[in-house]
Amino acid sequence: MRKPGVLIIAIIIAANLAAQPQRQGRPDGMHHDERREAIEARKIAYITKQLSLSSEEARAFWPIYNEYTEKVEELSNTFREQREQLPDVSEMSEEEAAKFVNEDLERFEAAAALRREYTEKMLRVISVQKVARLFEAEKSFNRMLFREAQRRHRPDSRGGAF
Repeated sequence: MRKPGVLIIAIIIAANLAAQPQRQGRPDGMHHDERREAIEARKIAYITKQLSLSSEEARAFWPIYNEYTEKVEELSNTFREQREQLPDVSEMSEEEAAKFVNEDLERFEAAAALRREYTEKMLRVISVQKVARLFEAEKSFNRMLFREAQRRHRPDSRGGAF
């Protein structure tokens, strides 16, 4: 049986997004921050539905998950900033290439350690089956966003790009 809370969350999110005024200057009418917030709202609704979180589980789970995603984003931003300090890979010196490879390996190791740390925290509030479903839900949600982006950027199949 579906949880009525998930349906209510989805309806509130959809109503909120529909009520937002369209912005000029972008084809979809949304600025970067608005788009990001809309995606985050969809992700919350999607994961909540996929995990079938009870109200109690959701109250305990979301603060942990939100903290985790913030730390993942910080890690990505740090790597991006480091990467921007280096030339294009094809133009790197041996020293720069070694630095790039080392930093990339460190980023993967840090991401794995972060995932392990927060998985352990999540296991204190939701079952291992729900953690496994979370991993799959994240992948599935990202694939869904990727397919949507592909469809938006694909030329019209009825005879050209115009």
